[in-house]
Amino acid sequence: MRIPPFSRYQGLLASFGLMVSGAIIGSAVYMSIHQHTYTQLYVEMHKVLEENRELRTDIDSLHKTRNKQSLINVVNVHLTPKTQDDIISEDIQKEIEGDVKNELKLVIGQRATYVKDAQPLYERLITQRTYVLHDKKYIVEVKSIVLIQTELTVWVTAQEKRT
Repeated sequence: MRIPPFSRYQGLLASFGLMVSGAIIGSAVYMSIHQHTYTQLYVEMHKVLEENRELRTDIDSLHKTRNKQSLINVVNVHLTPKTQDDIISEDIQKEIEGDVKNELKLVIGQRATYVKDAQPLYERLITQRTYVLHDKKYIVEVKSIVLIQTELTVWVTAQEKRT
């Protein structure tokens, strides 16, 4: 029995190897693009869900205090970085803002004059509070609290706690 020479199939084997390596590289590029798109979609979905939750709480608080103009209707929380080096990702910012907003939920429905007089109490309620998000600890401090008519706006800073 005669065995055919291997040199006949050498070019075929090289082109098959090139095709397999091209398929592997192409699938890796496709998966990286897909993962990037999926991550963007997840962040956008998180934003929309948070906005939906905020709007539902605003509607509930407005229904509760519909005819009373001297009561707090809305609590807004804004997170600003403490320094330029402490930039926090957007989804963690939204989670911290939501947690602080939940802490101040007791303000909704109270008289604006009472909230104005008890401002240091609310500041102490938030300041030096530690939140654990995604296995990292963040310390929150109050930058300023502003009361305009029936809207309480709080600016806070958050910094990752180094251990």
